[in-house]
Amino acid sequence: MIARDAIATLGRAPAGDARSQRWRIAGIALSMIWLTIPLSDLFSSHPPLWRAALVLAGFAAFLVLYVGLALREQLTPRARAAALAGLVALTATLTLADRSSWALLFVFAAAACGVRLPTHQAAATVLGLTTLTAGLSALAHAPESQLTSLTATTIAIGFMMMSFGRLIRTNAELVAARAAVARLAVAEERERFARDLHDLLGHSLSVIALKAELAGRLLPHQPRQAADHVAELENVAREALAEVREAVSGYRRPTLAGELAGARMALEAAGIETRVRTPSAELPPEVEAVLAWAVREGTTNVIRHSGAQRCTIALAGGRDGSGASLEISDDGRGADGDGDGGGHGLAGLRERAALLAGHVETGRRRDGGFRLRVTVPLATRDATWA
Repeated sequence: MIARDAIATLGRAPAGDARSQRWRIAGIALSMIWLTIPLSDLFSSHPPLWRAALVLAGFAAFLVLYVGLALREQLTPRARAAALAGLVALTATLTLADRSSWALLFVFAAAACGVRLPTHQAAATVLGLTTLTAGLSALAHAPESQLTSLTATTIAIGFMMMSFGRLIRTNAELVAARAAVARLAVAEERERFARDLHDLLGHSLSVIALKAELAGRLLPHQPRQAADHVAELENVAREALAEVREAVSGYRRPTLAGELAGARMALEAAGIETRVRTPSAELPPEVEAVLAWAVREGTTNVIRHSGAQRCTIALAGGRDGSGASLEISDDGRGADGDGDGGGHGLAGLRERAALLAGHVETGRRRDGGFRLRVTVPLATRDATWA
């Protein structure tokens, strides 16, 4: 299994990491130059054909396992342990059965382990391979200079490749984190878009339905007034269409004045007595947008759910001058008779306010009725409140 995967890996780079894989393959190919040392020793001694064939077969098996361990991205811990055991067994056999120069293969095994294993496992494995290099080289009667050189090279290359492996894993984590951030940004934008469409269409369609109902009632007896409502219905539909187009384009930001005018028209059309108290002030655009959405959502809920006779919309500055607040109160029963104020629209409004460190309060009033209050800190302190 490992041998087949290693052969397949030579011609295939993992998706999204083709350039890194090509560099690994190039590094492995370059390192193969060192393997000419034991191969040269083998052929210079003119061994019998059967012996040369066995040695070359063991060497080929080592290469397959080495490439698989070094390049294969998805190896289980058991498969890695099996590959490592195979490398050690082949290297020990070649070193003891043929010649001491095959101990050079321990350097390659240490390099592969340093790259592929976790840091704590790699450190222990490199130290173990270094011990095997020294011990097996001594058993194979390697010259002292060769024993010292191979031992030092094994531990040095092993720990150097450990650092390289940590760098590879860190880069992979950064790439994964970047992809996760991109996915979160897309999800957040989808939520924003869905919230905007809900707020836009929920209010506009409520007004359209109300106007159509009034026109239907007035048509038999008061056709002129019914025609006026139909004309207003057409205007509301056209405005809703324009707002949706702007929202799709990502450029729409509602204005407080426009939403207050639309709220007054919708509430009065629903037969709800309306009072609007707004001081003369210039608000930061972000704060104005949140309060404008509050007007839209609040009046939509009053029309749909409250059964109110009177509604008051009051805009004011914070007590300490550091924030703006909008309060919509009515004498009705609240949303479905529940003072919780839950729903997708209010949830979206809370999210908008939270982005500016603001908060939303909903609940019944002590004197009866329902209240929605949105408070947002001002981004600038230069607003003048009458």
